[in-house]
Amino acid sequence: MPSVLYLAAAPPLLRHVDVPGPPGSPAVATELDWTTDVDAAVARSIETHVDVVLIDVVASDPEPLRRVDGFLAGQRGERDRELRHRRDRILAVVHGDGPARERTLYALGERRLGGWIRGPHEAGGDLARRAHAADLEKALAAALVVPASKKALCAAGGGITGVYYELGVLKCLEDTFGGFSVHDFDMFFGISAGAIVSSLVANGIELDQLLVDLDPRNRSGVDLELRLRELTAGDLPGRFLSLWQHARDYRDRVRRGEERFGLTSALSQLAALMGPFFRGDRKAESLADLLTEPGRTNDFRELKRELYIGATDQDRREHVLFGAEPFRHVPIHKAVQASAAIHPFLAPVEIDGRHYTDGFVTRTTNIAAAVERGSNLIVVVDPFLPYVSEQPGFHHKHSLFWVLVQDYKTVAFTRYEKVSNALFETHPGVACIAFLPSNRMRRLLASNPISTGNFDPIVSHAYASTYRRLERQAYRLGPVLADHGIELRLDRAAKRVGILDALPAPRAAALCA
Repeated sequence: MPSVLYLAAAPPLLRHVDVPGPPGSPAVATELDWTTDVDAAVARSIETHVDVVLIDVVASDPEPLRRVDGFLAGQRGERDRELRHRRDRILAVVHGDGPARERTLYALGERRLGGWIRGPHEAGGDLARRAHAADLEKALAAALVVPASKKALCAAGGGITGVYYELGVLKCLEDTFGGFSVHDFDMFFGISAGAIVSSLVANGIELDQLLVDLDPRNRSGVDLELRLRELTAGDLPGRFLSLWQHARDYRDRVRRGEERFGLTSALSQLAALMGPFFRGDRKAESLADLLTEPGRTNDFRELKRELYIGATDQDRREHVLFGAEPFRHVPIHKAVQASAAIHPFLAPVEIDGRHYTDGFVTRTTNIAAAVERGSNLIVVVDPFLPYVSEQPGFHHKHSLFWVLVQDYKTVAFTRYEKVSNALFETHPGVACIAFLPSNRMRRLLASNPISTGNFDPIVSHAYASTYRRLERQAYRLGPVLADHGIELRLDRAAKRVGILDALPAPRAAALCA
């Protein structure tokens, strides 16, 4: 049954309203859940599912938007964005006429609410109430319209451990999204680790098969671990030449007076000898072999679904989307290799004369690109979050490598939060469900992001934590998914989690049973 929350200035004249149902079905008589307390309204909208929020705005008041601004501020105070009420389903009930109302409507437009209706005139009696009820029912019908669904999966980076996390999350979604498979997304966006996963899922490879193939204990599977034979030893002659060029340029700058000679500056030229540790060519060739098996493709143009791989032009410092023009001709495996070339671990990838490196440098996820292409349901899987410690000096006690990775993650996630919050305020009709690792799991992911040693615990915990999030927020996420034709079914995942909890390690194989 539809639910309507009314943040009123005073006890409302109208207590019930007929809310239109789905096409072909009768309207549903709905009792308005009303309150005059802003904090109570915020709490109800977060703790229970609400279809539409009505907020009284009295144009003649000294602060006519006090209730609106208080409610929006309370929503922004909820860190979990999925629990905030959609702004396009907040309607203002405006009382008053004349210039004061016009100024108020202009201010409401700046706040990007879903719309407004005239408030009833108390002096008008039953006739005014009926007119107000008709206006309200019409506004509710418009607010509850769900446009044609276009769904996107945005998978972020996170190294090899990020690949494992994303597989666990997607396996849980496969088990809980009734009538919908993770292969059915209209668009797939991947960056770094997410590029690997999204390229395989967009090709229709079953998750059970991926969980077997990517398990490092499977010697006949896909080997993700970086090995000694992939070290960039062949780059040393070029590095010595680069050192000579850097030293010569430094000498010339000193001679021209552009720079003073200093011991630290002179020695810093030796840094030219240090380049990326590994080359990803062998891994890319293995991916190409996988994508050219029967029924799969290594060509963006031949996929049944849209696939976009984000990478960074290393010299222009620009984000590019392989799979979009003018990059659609690039083989998928080369795009993935470029997207995952995180410095200083992997060498940049040359494509059509330009050098590309990890996509996370310029984007955390490509949610903006998904919105630009018409997506109105975005599922984000982002394992690239920093580990947070309340213990002073915790990170300082760790290695330079640890701190470097945590800094990368902090920059990426801070950027993601800022961009996503702004994006979904300006596009309130776009639903986004994000799956992020808990702080406890971030500790597991942080141990070594390019290691294959934690496959089993990461996959198992990712599956279980995704289920528990869906279970905990089913009251909110269930209706959101239902708007897009997906039924949230938790019984199968609940059984799997029960099995996982009862089994000793290794446990990931139970997900494929």
